[in-house]
Amino acid sequence: MLLGHLSLLSLWTIGTLALPPTAQRLRDAHAEIQFSPLTGRSQFTIPTFSNRLSQAFHVNSSALPLITFPLQDSWAGRLPIDPNPGETKDLFFWYWPSSAPGGSKTLTIWLNGGPGCSSLEGFLEENGPIRFEPGTPRPVLNPYAWTSVSDMLYIEQPVGTGYTTGMPNITNESQLADQFYGFLQQFFTVFSELKTKQLYIAGESYAGMYIPYIATRIVDASAAEKALLPLSLQGLLINDGVYSSFIVSEEAPTARFAAEYQSTLGLSTSQVQLLANLSLACGYSSLLSSATYPARGPIPLPNGNKDIVFPGCDVFDIFYNMAVGANPCFNIYRITDQCPTPADPIESYFSREDVQLQLHVPLSGTWNECTPTPVFSTPTGSDASAYSSLLFPHLISLLPRGVTLWHGKRDSILFSLGDRVMIQNLTWGGVQGFQQEPSRPVVWEGKVWGVGGEERGLRYLEVEHAGHMIPQDQPGLALHVFSSLLGLATLF
Repeated sequence: MLLGHLSLLSLWTIGTLALPPTAQRLRDAHAEIQFSPLTGRSQFTIPTFSNRLSQAFHVNSSALPLITFPLQDSWAGRLPIDPNPGETKDLFFWYWPSSAPGGSKTLTIWLNGGPGCSSLEGFLEENGPIRFEPGTPRPVLNPYAWTSVSDMLYIEQPVGTGYTTGMPNITNESQLADQFYGFLQQFFTVFSELKTKQLYIAGESYAGMYIPYIATRIVDASAAEKALLPLSLQGLLINDGVYSSFIVSEEAPTARFAAEYQSTLGLSTSQVQLLANLSLACGYSSLLSSATYPARGPIPLPNGNKDIVFPGCDVFDIFYNMAVGANPCFNIYRITDQCPTPADPIESYFSREDVQLQLHVPLSGTWNECTPTPVFSTPTGSDASAYSSLLFPHLISLLPRGVTLWHGKRDSILFSLGDRVMIQNLTWGGVQGFQQEPSRPVVWEGKVWGVGGEERGLRYLEVEHAGHMIPQDQPGLALHVFSSLLGLATLF
């Protein structure tokens, strides 16, 4: 989820507490659970950890409120961003071992965006082992859970998000990455056996800013840091992400998107023409036309390459008002939504006292999917960072499985055409952009789901019939794409 453009216990505390008396018995009781929603019987592999502190985070997942079926055991709670006993800033995590027979050799961190939106949204409504759909009474098993192929680690961050504690004090992504790396140092101290797994990071939306900075912090850690925390980061997967100027990702593509989806949006021909005229006058059409295959040189922004939207050129906001006028239940994240829209259960679920008790964050009060207050301590509350696309060339050169960017075609808060422009303006591996237009069919189960391309360690995909949250809209395909990143499936 993307916001903003539209006008437990700490580690040092655990060490002083008695361990939960039932933790070991719970793990032993569930170690023999056998369950598979698809193939009948498949024994869960329950990891064990040498650090006794891990027991304080154990979760009997099958006993979670509203759950009526066996689940893999998990581990959840808060850990600090720094080992200093005076540290008050904690991030919340929920670690799920893979349900694959024999377990998994990989660990994948999942992050949602915002900034300030919880990664538990991805857990409960996208790729977690359970899904709680809007308008339904309880969660159900997710047959396309990413835990079927990898261990998953859902982390709420930065400070100020979800169950995290402490006051936000960062102003940019480099500081965010420092705090995240500090958290990882504490996490892998408690769960040290996980350090040997191949690491991946995945996410969506504003995580397009988070992930490249966090990945850079990991790969560029000092020799001393790497000796203490030898992480093997393999690849990145980001859908519908923020990487570059909002002129590129929102303003410039708006008119073309409105024309392509005019019928779905319910816009009149005169409205579509107005957007086209504004796009031409504001230099957006010229910007889009500069994205050629192969690239012909740098693609400057309009207005003297200044990253500002001049008066009368906020085509995106004009489009949004048109869309809401045509459809009172317009969903900017998925344009096919119509009235009535069912209630989303996620905030009420994670606000329940019994859920919070199970997750070792008792009495946390009302939980917000997206925080109502800024997570960046700048005068405007916004992120004062350079665009993350600048970090891609360095990361692509170092990551064995590269970088995969993908986009839902029916997302209208960020447009897939903007991704294409960003990529064609990017130089990696000594060459600018893709040399061939990404037009290879993305095939799964004998059906074409979109198009894509891959060159020099960067892969880009566009997915039909999906909005901003692809794993929510097309969960089967999403699992397939994720599996391909891990080297477990073939995409093209």
